[in-house]
Amino acid sequence: MTNRHQPSQHAVNHEIPEQWEEQQFVDHWVNRDDGRQDQRGPMIEATVRSCGFPETQSINVLDVGSGYGLLAKYVLDNFPNANVTLQDVSEPMFVHAKERLKEYEGKTTFIKSDFSKRDWSNALGGPFDMVVSAIAIHNMYDDNLIASIYKDIHDLISDGGVFANLDYAAQAGGVDTHVQWLKDAGFKNVEAIPQNERIVILRASR
Repeated sequence: MTNRHQPSQHAVNHEIPEQWEEQQFVDHWVNRDDGRQDQRGPMIEATVRSCGFPETQSINVLDVGSGYGLLAKYVLDNFPNANVTLQDVSEPMFVHAKERLKEYEGKTTFIKSDFSKRDWSNALGGPFDMVVSAIAIHNMYDDNLIASIYKDIHDLISDGGVFANLDYAAQAGGVDTHVQWLKDAGFKNVEAIPQNERIVILRASR
């Protein structure tokens, strides 16, 4: 596999890790991104619902590229017996996530790691019943790396567990390619659930 994608400016931003350690930059980014939640909220709900767990079930959840905690908050608001591990590369993002999730102190764990690095998953623990991600993994824009991340996620999930990824798969290799990467990683029952012309939920089970 080769890196055949042309990064947008959005992708270029994600390739400058220093920015994500600057609180002012992250504050501005979060304020802007929060304005999109009328559009993204229903997609995030659909992502979590696609996992198929009853709301009363006790589940161990990993949020990959968790950012400021929007997806994790939806999980915790709707699954009272869930515990969520949030993984991200940015401490300033965790500042926002901890504020957003302060009512769930004791049910959240924050782990800083960089999924562009091969050892990103070593400190995450697990296994997890549910792994979710929203608008994060596509930013790698590298075939080998995205495929490797999917394999790492597969290995973090318990038997019978589920992975759901809301993302711009079409602009980072193509939806069919992502489906194949998930199958190559060992996932079963892989499906793509379109949300609009650009965003899809990739759902798979172990």
